Amino acid sequence: MPRVLLTFEVALALILVVGAGLLATSLTRLYNSGVGFDPKGLVNIAFSMDKQQLEGDALMQLYQQIGDDLSHQRGVRNVSFEFIVPLSHRGWNASYSTPAGGRHLIYMNSVGPNYFETMRIPLHTGRGFTWSDTNTSGRKIILNESAAKLFFPGQNPLGQQLVNPRKMSYVIAGVVSDAKYRDVRTPAPPAGYIPIQQDEQPKPSLSAVIRIDGPQAPLVAAARSIAAQLAPTIPAPAMTTVDEVMNSSLSAERTMALLTVFFAGCALLVTAIGLYGTLAYSTARRTSEIGIRMALGAQRAGVVALVYRENAMVAFAGCMVGLIAAILASRALASFLYETSPHDPWILACSVAALAAIASAASLLPAIRAARIEPIAAIRCE
Repeated sequence: MPRVLLTFEVALALILVVGAGLLATSLTRLYNSGVGFDPKGLVNIAFSMDKQQLEGDALMQLYQQIGDDLSHQRGVRNVSFEFIVPLSHRGWNASYSTPAGGRHLIYMNSVGPNYFETMRIPLHTGRGFTWSDTNTSGRKIILNESAAKLFFPGQNPLGQQLVNPRKMSYVIAGVVSDAKYRDVRTPAPPAGYIPIQQDEQPKPSLSAVIRIDGPQAPLVAAARSIAAQLAPTIPAPAMTTVDEVMNSSLSAERTMALLTVFFAGCALLVTAIGLYGTLAYSTARRTSEIGIRMALGAQRAGVVALVYRENAMVAFAGCMVGLIAAILASRALASFLYETSPHDPWILACSVAALAAIASAASLLPAIRAARIEPIAAIRCE
């Protein structure tokens, strides 16, 4: 009966180890998947403009002044503005159509001049936005590659037009690389960018996106000082790093992976203790038998193999049962995995190898102790 329970304990441990391996691998691939821009050294400073009086072009001039002042701070390499912070789980979509009649729903963002340079999103063709891209200069839009292929497959989209449901026409000024939008897990969707000066909101609250090379604390103090001087009625701006935004986007996946790894570690520890205790007790009860075997000429290596074989059979049976159960149970994790098959052979093999190593370590000490039994002492004890 104890060996049956140990077999199921080994099987349960293997299921948890496989689950932990799958989730940890998926999380690692999420972190390494790339988001379409360079997050290193990027910070966002949010400005809430609801409580001040300026709007329209006057508010854009205020943003331009804030951007100029921030760009002169120590360590600042680039400054721009954005309405939607990428990977923040926020979104804005709109429907656009081509003159030929093709209509599609795409994600949108309003961004400032130098945005793509600041984010390091490659510009493939055309140009970025400037402060002169106002409503009077003609409405402009920049598409990412996915949106360009969606609206104009096999064509050059530069200079062509898109029309929104309000019959406003936008000229395509450029095409940029795809970048992830709402979160790290979801692939980059078709997206478009318009200048912040052409945003239809009267008082858009934008975030300054800044690429810095150095400590962040002086920039926070400088941003609050600039805001207090130029817009004293607004709340103090709040700063977050893009790394923090990414970590927040992956919080659920990270928590699940850490919990699974923790429980898998506990299961391995309990399995090791169970295997060691059972084999040690069994070996103690067979002291006289082992002594007689050695008195009759059994070699110490043979005794080690004899004792070790008991746990090996339990571990092997548990691994077989656990492997079948893990393959069946891992299907439930498929929706949580990113670019990781629930039946990944490397993860399954490594999980079995880890459990086999734990079982071997737990079995080795009792087996060595059994090989050190002195035949005469064992027989006299009996």
